[in-house]
Parts: sequence; C-alpha cells; structure tokens
Amino acid sequence: MTSTDDERRALERLLDAARKEAPPPNLDERVMEQLDYRARLEHLAGSRSEIRGYRAAVGALALLAAALVLLLFTRKPGTDLAITAEHAVNSSQAAGRAAAPATASSSAQAADDPCLSGLAAAGNEPLIDDFEDGDDAVRPLEGRAGFWRWAREIDAPGTAPALIPMPRPDAARGNRLAQHVKGGLLVDWGATVEFNFRPACYDASKYVGVSFQARGPGRIYFAPRERSVIPPSEGGSCLTDCYNPHVVKIELESTWRTYQVRFRDLRQRGIGKPALDPRRLHSLAFLIRPEDTPYDVWLDELRFLQR
Repeated sequence: MTSTDDERRALERLLDAARKEAPPPNLDERVMEQLDYRARLEHLAGSRSEIRGYRAAVGALALLAAALVLLLFTRKPGTDLAITAEHAVNSSQAAGRAAAPATASSSAQAADDPCLSGLAAAGNEPLIDDFEDGDDAVRPLEGRAGFWRWAREIDAPGTAPALIPMPRPDAARGNRLAQHVKGGLLVDWGATVEFNFRPACYDASKYVGVSFQARGPGRIYFAPRERSVIPPSEGGSCLTDCYNPHVVKIELESTWRTYQVRFRDLRQRGIGKPALDPRRLHSLAFLIRPEDTPYDVWLDELRFLQR
C-alpha cells in the first residue's frame, strides 16, 4: 500500500464524517469568496515567479481546496474554524512541496537562487496583514503573497491547519479580527505560526524591521527567516544546520501590546553568525518552544517598520 493510497483513504474518511454534519447558514458564500480570493493570489504569485513546476502545485492546491470546501460546508454551527481545519491537509504547505523547481540550462542560476529575480518592497506600503479581510492570505501589497499556517509537532508530515482570523477580544471599531492559536503541552520542537513568501524570496531591505501587536500570557520568538535556514524541500537553500533562524524573544503580557523588532537586533544560535539579510526573506514566523507550552497567543497588525 502506497502513501498515496493511505492519504486517499484518510481523505475519504474525513469527507464521510463531514457529510453527517449540518452546514451553518451563509457559509457557502463566504467559502467561495475566500477560495476565489486565494485563486487570484495564487495566479499573482505564479505569474511573478519564474519557478518551474508551479502549475502542478496549483493543481494540488485546487484538489485540496475542494476537500476543504466540502469540510467547511458540512461544519456544525458554532464550531471553531481553526480547530476544524486541523483535520484537513494544509493546502499551502502541500503546494509548496509539489512545486519543486526544475532546472533548465538557460535558467539554472535563477532556478537555484530565486532571489536573483525576486520581488523587492518599495518601502511605501508597510502593512503585511491586519486580518480584517477574514482570510488566511497576507495583504497583496508591494508584490507580497503567502498564506498563514499553524504548524505543530503533533501534525502529520505534510499537514498543518490553515489559519483563519478570529474575533479579537476587546475589539475596537475597525479592528475586529486577529490570529489566535491555543494548545497544550508540547515536548519536541513546539509550534509555529508562519507564512511563506511567494516566490520563495522577498527583499524587505527598504524597511528596518517589523512591528506587531500580541497578547499572551507566555513567551514567543519572532523569526524572519532567510532562505539559507530552510531546506530545499521547502523552498530554501539550507543543507546543514537548518531551522536555525534569526530570532528575538518576546515576553507577552495578558493585555495587548505593540512590539517593534529591528532586523539588526535579531540573532542566530551559535558563535560568529552573520546578521540577518532582509533581502533574502523566505518567511515570517512566530515560534512557540516546548518549554513555553501550554500556550494561548493572539497576533494582530503585522507591519514592516519604515526608516
């Protein structure tokens, strides 16, 4: 029996269970709106990327999105969407794995290093995501594209819940939604709230850092990750000492606070490591380590810091 057979059977069991539940009102309209928006962003990312094989990734995304649509249509009213999504395949992660770049003699150098033809921020539109649009995509400003996911050590390989914003506690006018993750004790590497830039390299050197709002209680680590710390299977170039990003520790409080992190203040584990190169960003991540679990973290208003 192949892994494909196992995945197909798991998906069939998931859909059979979903069909037994009743859909909440108006969910179909919202799901179709979000899928249409996601498709437009996928097209934007694909048209700007020179990475070969992206069409195969989009096909995988469409198949997995269809399964997610059926699951959402049959979700019980009142069910937490972020928790329900735990049992679906993370389409953005699966698409990223399917889009392994092919190397051609005429574009071998660009395929090996997408940063040579990557997108660069102009420095005029710093908003990354305020989550007010209610979907899992970052705002498509200055060429940015990507989807939020919640990866945890308890997830099966190749799966992770997509993150949909939730109603923000003590919401003010014009600031209704935020990202929320909550979980129990973890013992291996922990959990991550993250999005990957598409294409897999983004030049943010026009900015000096990142700001965001957060509340806990607890502790997290903010990590803008270069391609050099991510393995090739996930769009990076790392061959040794992978997953050692530049980080800064953030001690959260029980009330909302705004945190500002400058690129120059980020550090890697080890001696003599170079400073973060914001011209080669693969992703932005909030890391939750096992010693900081159980956890209950809210995030909002993610922006680049202007000079």
